[in-house]
Amino acid sequence: MHVTLATCAALPGLAPDDRHLLGALRARGIAADPAVWEDPLVAWSATQLCVIRSTWDYAYRREEFLAWSRTAAAETVLWNPAPVVEWNTHKRYLVELGERGVPTVPTRLLPARSEPDLDAVLDDLGWSDVVLKAAVAQTGRYLLRVPPHERARGQLHLARVLRTEDMLVQPFLSGVVGGGETSVVFVDGAISHAVRKLAAAGDFRVHDDYGGSIEPVMPTPAERAVAEAAMEAAGGPLLYGRVDLVPGLEGPVVMELELVEPDLFLGFAPGAADRLAQAIIDRL
Repeated sequence: MHVTLATCAALPGLAPDDRHLLGALRARGIAADPAVWEDPLVAWSATQLCVIRSTWDYAYRREEFLAWSRTAAAETVLWNPAPVVEWNTHKRYLVELGERGVPTVPTRLLPARSEPDLDAVLDDLGWSDVVLKAAVAQTGRYLLRVPPHERARGQLHLARVLRTEDMLVQPFLSGVVGGGETSVVFVDGAISHAVRKLAAAGDFRVHDDYGGSIEPVMPTPAERAVAEAAMEAAGGPLLYGRVDLVPGLEGPVVMELELVEPDLFLGFAPGAADRLAQAIIDRL
């Protein structure tokens, strides 16, 4: 039996956290190797199962990545499946989750090549302090917070990015500054573990690329309920998933639902890599 863990050219040996999974598979006697998703010499048909992991560059080449996912799915078994990859790599899914009744950060999608007036959009929505971000994004790509006194800057940013990219407008939720972001990790449909990501002093971005920190936590009953509702609304079955939650006005809300290549924080929870490895073996 052979398992391939898809990664990107910048991380040919996988991200450090994903190497926990590589070790857990090999410890169980499974031949497992990383492979760069865009490498033309990789024979995906030679592996029994491919798990998407450290493919952290698709936001700049989404169509190529989707084409690869369809090719890989045709030649081997791909997890998560190619239709999930297509749905989850564009953040219009946040709008759909909200329409399905999942507590989600309110989101307005602005299509590429449109020319909206930011003042008019925010007056229509009743928002003042907002966040702009690309609809296809990783690690805060084209992310900008726009407080009320910086509308002109926000309009310039929106006009520049909308030339080629769909954009999202969301209200800035101040609770993320003090409460951080809770990431609930699922393996084979069940909650495995959770971490809390906290922003550095003076920032609101929780990613470690911006100086944020990470600590293991137990999700609250409310966080568990919202995370489970998001995963259920996404459909399935799914090998893994991560639901990022932030404090809303009436409880936790979904900031992101990550089903393609999320950091699963396997090194922060004893047994997490083993659980994921076993779920992969069950599929083999």
